[in-house]
Amino acid sequence: MSRTIVVINPNSSEKITKQIQAAVQTVDADAIAVTSRAGPPAIESDDDVTAAVAPMIATADRHSAAAYVVACFSDPGLDDLRAHSTTPAFGIAESAIRVASETGSKVGVISSVAASLPRHERYWQKIGATELIAADIPLGLGVLELDTPQAFERALAAGRLLIEAGADVIVLGCTGMTHMESRLEGALGVPVVDPCRAAIELARRTIEELM
Repeated sequence: MSRTIVVINPNSSEKITKQIQAAVQTVDADAIAVTSRAGPPAIESDDDVTAAVAPMIATADRHSAAAYVVACFSDPGLDDLRAHSTTPAFGIAESAIRVASETGSKVGVISSVAASLPRHERYWQKIGATELIAADIPLGLGVLELDTPQAFERALAAGRLLIEAGADVIVLGCTGMTHMESRLEGALGVPVVDPCRAAIELARRTIEELM
């Protein structure tokens, strides 16, 4: 049985895929990140989410895996992938909230753009997490703008506001923030959950249970 966890970046950015690969390799040597090359350049709007689904599923079909991870915080097409394949599939938002809820009592989310917040709110309701969320603060930066000093400073400021709002654990709401996890955790003094790593951890638990 394959032990490979295939982490699908549902946007077409190879830059983001490389960041995801760097993050997941610290958790699981059998995890590989792949790019949905026909996906949108970034996933920031509801239209982007819709456009990402079919190419993401086609990408999964090209890669045999013990588990799939959909590496976008909107979890685009997660239900479709689960219906399409018998292979276990994990969304990074769903996984991050689950891991965060095991760590703290109130979750603060740092998002990329304000347009994603209504979509997140609908998703929290869908997965029964609304009461867990202390607040969700956007940085006002697109997914391809999150590797700058300005992005980190905005994330740090957002984290402090989330703690003031009652959060005792922070979730990074975009794969473009994976590189910030340890620095933010050190600066904020509360646990910070990287959603890609959270999904890998849950996927590996499931694989071990099935073996």
